[in-house]
Parts: sequence; C-alpha cells; structure tokens
Amino acid sequence: MIHKVLSVKQPWAYLICSGIKDIENRTWKLPEKYKGERVLIHASAKPDNIKLDIEGQATVKEIQLLSALNYCDENELYSAIIGSVEIVDCVINHPSIWAEKTDLLGLSEINYKIYSSVINVPPIIHNWVLSNPILFDKPILNVKGKLGFWDYDLEEECDKHKQKQALIDMMIGDEEIGLYDDNQKQQ
Repeated sequence: MIHKVLSVKQPWAYLICSGIKDIENRTWKLPEKYKGERVLIHASAKPDNIKLDIEGQATVKEIQLLSALNYCDENELYSAIIGSVEIVDCVINHPSIWAEKTDLLGLSEINYKIYSSVINVPPIIHNWVLSNPILFDKPILNVKGKLGFWDYDLEEECDKHKQKQALIDMMIGDEEIGLYDDNQKQQ
C-alpha cells in the first residue's frame, strides 16, 4: 500500500512522532487534500543545525531538544521512516510553543502576500497542526528522503522484511545442523 511521506530533520522528526512537537512549520501552505490525512514521518540523513544559547536555567523546550538530539544520535535515527502523524489543520501564528510566528504587519494574509511581492518581508510561516502521533518500535532504516510529500510502498517494505526474516530463519536452521560451524574439522 502506498503511503504519503514527509521528510523532517532530526530532532524535529523524533519530537513529532513521540508526541512532544504538535506543529510542523513550513513556508508553504498545506495542500487541502492532506488535511486530516495520516502521513509517515521520515527522519532526514542529517540533523538540523541547532544552536542553543542557554543562559541560566534551560527552558522545557530546550531540554526536550537536547534530549531528542541525544536519543537520535544514540539510536541512529537518520535516513529512516520513524513513525506517522495526522495533519489536522494549517494555520498562521498557532499558540503552540513549537509554532514559528509571522508578523503580518497588521495585514490580512492576502494583503501581506501582495505587500511581500513589492517589498522584501519575511515569508509567511504556515503552522501545520499535528495529532495522534505514532513512534515506530522498529524504524524502517536506509530510506532516502525527498522534498515535499512523496510516496512510499509500505507493503513492499513488509514483503522485504518477511523475505529477510525467512532467510535469517533458514540460516539459523543451517547453523543448528552444523553447516556454519567454524570449529568443525575440514574433510
């Protein structure tokens, strides 16, 4: 079965799938056809370049970021499909601590877009609202990501896993009868 996938840099991918981060920030609006859909989350090959300037006591957000980065490094959660999430809405200036804000300069979104075509202003940041995250117990490793939404055949991956497991089981059976016994005398 074909599933839509979204590539996200670590530690953001892990934070999303573990239910900590409830917003994905993008400079492009979520296409309506994906609203309410569950998508797979792919952790990119390289982590995001995060620079934390912690003075005094760290915030909860900073602690979660550091913990997530350490977890991703320890478990090598890169170039892998690590979970899934539902995208339930797309808004601007969501109240979540994870939402990047856009100063619309007191204008409507439409007028801001018109204004931005004439004067250099920062792009609108769209906050994709996420819900019902799932972090896979066993991520699907060695998956090359892509930009935007892309397709992944989860059934084909399951078939590959079954074939691989059958081969492992067969080899274990061969070991049990001594086919791979290095200590066996050469004849």
